[in-house]
Amino acid sequence: MQLYDDDTTTHNQERKYSAFFYGTLLHPRVLKRVLNRSGDDLEIAPAILDGYIRHRVRWADFPAVVLASTSHDFFKTGSSSADVNCVRGCYVSGLTEADMIRLDRFESGLYARKEIELRLLLEPVHGLDAIDIQSLIDPKMEGIHSAEVQTRKALTYVWGQSLYKLEAETWSFTDFVAQKLEYWG
Repeated sequence: MQLYDDDTTTHNQERKYSAFFYGTLLHPRVLKRVLNRSGDDLEIAPAILDGYIRHRVRWADFPAVVLASTSHDFFKTGSSSADVNCVRGCYVSGLTEADMIRLDRFESGLYARKEIELRLLLEPVHGLDAIDIQSLIDPKMEGIHSAEVQTRKALTYVWGQSLYKLEAETWSFTDFVAQKLEYWG
C-alpha cells in the first residue's frame, strides 16, 4: 500500500497524493471548486474509513471525523457495531502538491492532515464526473467486510479542535446535498 500514487517520481515529475473525503468535499462539484480544476485526471471511488465516526460541527454545514473510541468516551455512547464505527466517503488519487495546498487552506486549521488506511467499495473510475454520486452514499454495507476488499493508504483531515465544538449527532451527506450544496458548489 502506498500513500503516494507513484513512489518512483523523479525531479521532473510531481509527486501525486491520495486522499479520503467524507464531508462537503465528498461531492465532486465542491471538490472541483476547491481544487479550481475539472479533476478529469483524478481517480475516485467510494470507500470506508474504519475506526472513526463522522459528527456534525456545531453551527456549521460541514462534519468532522474523530476516532470512534474518543467519540464514544466523550459522547457517552457505547456502540461497537462496525456500521457505526466507520465513515463512508470517497477515495481520490492523483492529487498534486498544489491540490494539497488548496485543500489545506480549505480546511482552515480546524483539522489535522493524517495518514489513514481505508477500504475501497468499488474500483476507482477516471475523472470526478465519472462517479455515480449514489455509490458514494448508498447505505447498503453488505460485503464490505469481505477479504476481497482492497485497502489503500491515503491522507484525510481529522478534527483538531475541542470535541465540545461537535454535536453527538452524525452528519448526513444526503441532507447536505438536499439543503446546502447549492451554497457550496
